[in-house]
Parts: sequence; structure tokens; C-alpha cells
Amino acid sequence: MNHAYRFFLAVALLLVTTAAAAQGNARATLTDPTLDALVSEALANTPETASARANVEAANRRIVPAGTLPDPFLSTTFQNDGRSISLGKEGGSFLGLMASLSVPWPGKLSLAGKVAESEAREVESGVVGRTNLTIEARVRNAWYDVVLARAIDRILDERRETATQIEASVRERYAAGLAVQQDVLRAQVELARIEELKAAQAATIVARSAELNRLLGRPQDASVGTPNDLPAVDAVPANDVLITSAAARSPELAAARQSIETGRIRIDVAKKNFLPDFVVNGGSMYRAGFEMGPMWQVGVGISLPVWIERRQKNQLAEAQAQVNARTADSEVVSRELELRTRERMAQLDAALRVAKLYRDQILPLDALSLESALASYQAGKVPFITVLDALNAVFNDRALYAGRLAESAKWRVAIDEASLQSTSMNAGPAMGGGMVESRNQKAESRSAPGSSSMTSMR
Repeated sequence: MNHAYRFFLAVALLLVTTAAAAQGNARATLTDPTLDALVSEALANTPETASARANVEAANRRIVPAGTLPDPFLSTTFQNDGRSISLGKEGGSFLGLMASLSVPWPGKLSLAGKVAESEAREVESGVVGRTNLTIEARVRNAWYDVVLARAIDRILDERRETATQIEASVRERYAAGLAVQQDVLRAQVELARIEELKAAQAATIVARSAELNRLLGRPQDASVGTPNDLPAVDAVPANDVLITSAAARSPELAAARQSIETGRIRIDVAKKNFLPDFVVNGGSMYRAGFEMGPMWQVGVGISLPVWIERRQKNQLAEAQAQVNARTADSEVVSRELELRTRERMAQLDAALRVAKLYRDQILPLDALSLESALASYQAGKVPFITVLDALNAVFNDRALYAGRLAESAKWRVAIDEASLQSTSMNAGPAMGGGMVESRNQKAESRSAPGSSSMTSMR
């Protein structure tokens, strides 16, 4: 029974560990092999990662010196016997060479090395980890910006094609005396405005592609391949899973926890300071000719910690206070990270809800509205402005839907970035440089995240 109990206990522990690891590795970001490859390329090429690695190397270079004995001290001594120079003549005169070395109490050097090693781990966890997550987030957001800009450009192409067909139909009706010239002019103005939006969108595509290439370390005019469609609405891991994953991924939390370990080692160092250090020295002196033989001496000294009440006890109290402060700081980081993660999850949920609303209700109703407006106009029941309003509503809402998809993808990135800073979505116009006139102009003036980029405020 005892062996069986141990077996089942081991299996249970393995399952718990596996589940915890799965939660720690959970990601909100959607998988894309092409995008993942670009992230790896950026991490290998950006100067930010090179700088972070150099900082880690510098911190690692401090480990060996911290655990090494101090340099020996070398000095010369001349003693004269009489008023005139008597070296080699009088037995009391000599020229000596002395060497001395400070030797800390056993264990002090190894603790100093452990402090430096722990500090290097802090740098690696904090600086390198944050740099990598930031670069990854910037690359993914830039990628979604390019995909979105090109998606909106294709929507404009379809808008132009539909507007061209409508303009041709209006001209036919005008030729048959069923429409007024004002309708033809309005249709032609609509086509001209679409060309304006196309020009602005082309500039947006160039700018977004240049930003992505800059992050990748490529020539900024290099071609960037992207899919035709934005990531579709997809399921999101549970909130508690994402919070656990963010905590496991957070460089700031890892560095804070490592700093607690550093503080604990410093407590051990402070305790060692209650013990004395040693000084060993030795030397040889030349005197009054070789026939008398050289003089030599060796000695050992010891430091006396006589100011324990003023120095060592305060150093120990300081080290203990620092551990308490770092423990509290770690808790602050943990709570702040959970807050930011919950904020981002709420924003992601809202973006997904809105995207589903557009996909399932608004866009189908827009299509029906355009069909109805065209049919009513052909029957002479409504003016041509109704058709233009319906046309603009269809394609503006399609652009807004694309923007919501991009926004939701970026909120996923923000969750995985696990930044302690608040994340803002700077929205811009849905299409190119402006919105065309429509009956929904007030609604269209709201923030359209389509052409925006999500940035972490640092």
C-alpha cells in the first residue's frame, strides 16, 4: 500500500506540474508561422537586443572579479644607519622588498561572487526579457498594421468597382431621361473621392511597411509579404490562465523575485562582516654585504571589528530592510501586472464582441440596405443620395470591421507583452486620409482602430 500511495502521489504531482507549465506557456497571440519567423529575425537583428545582451555580458563579467582576492600590495623599505648613506656598510642599514595581501574571512569571497551572479540574473531577466517582449510586440503590431493597410486598400478597390458600376447605371438612366444630371455628377464625385482615399492609403502602406522593415533590420523599401486576410475572431484562453501566463512571462516580476534572492545573499554577507579579515605579509631585506646573509620576515594581521554596534549591526539591518522592500516591490509588480492583464483582456473581449457584431449583423444589413436602395432608386422611389449613403455605409463598415479584427489581434499581443505600463490604442480614420460623406457620418467620426497601431506607453 505504501508503494502504491507513493506512485499515485507522484502521478498527481506530475499532473499538477504539467498543468501549471501549460498555464505558464499559454498565449493569447494567434499563431502564424510567417509572423513568428519575422519575430525571430527581428530579435536577431535589432540593435536593442544587441544592447541588452551586452549589458548581460557586462554583468556576468563582474562575477569572477567579485569572488577574487584583492590585488597584493608591494612596497620597498630603506633603512639607513648613520648620517651618510650606509647601505652595505653598516649592519643596521638595509633595503627591503615587502609584499602584503588582504585575505577575507573564509566564505566572504564566495558570497560576493554569488551576489554578483544574482545581480547578473536580475539584468538578464529584466533587461533582456523586457527587450525581447517589446521587440516581439512591436513586430507583431507593425505586421498587423501592414496587413490592415492592404486589406483596406483592397476594400477601396472593391468600393471603386461598385461605384463605377453605379455611375454607369446612373448615366444610362440619365440618357433615358429617368435621372437628373446632378445624380451623374454626384456619382462621378464619389469616384474622385475614392481615388483620393486610394492615394492616401498607398502612402499608409509604404509607411507601415517601412516601419516593419526597420524592426527587421532590412532595407526599409524591401518587399514585405503578408496574407490577404486579417486574423479571424478566435477563442481566447481563460482569464486565470492568461493571468498566470503573464506572471510567468513578466521580466519585471522575474527580476523582482531575483532581487529578493540577491537581498538574501547580502544578508549572509552582512553576517560575515561580523567576522574579522586577515592580512598576510612577507619580505626580504638586503644589508651590509652578502656575507651577513639577507634578512627576511613574515607576518599575519587581523582586523578587529570593534565598531559592531555602529557598523556591522546597521549593515545587517539595512540588508534585512532591503529584502523586505524588495519583497513588497515584488507584490506591487504582481498586482500591477494582474491589473494591466485584466484591462487588456476586457479590451480584447470588447473588440471581439464588436467584430462579431459587425460580421453577423451590421455587414449583412449594410448589404441588404444597398440592394434595397439600388432597387428603390431604379424604381424612382428614392433620390440618388440614398444610394450613395448606403454605398458608403457598406464599405466604411467593412473597413471598421477590418479595424476591429486588427485591434483584437493587437490586444492579444499586448496581453502576451505583459507590460506594467498602460496600453493605449491610438485610432485614426478607417480609410486612408479621411471618411467620405454618408448618412452615418456621425457614427463614422468615432475612433476607427483600423489604421492605428497599439503602443505601450513607456
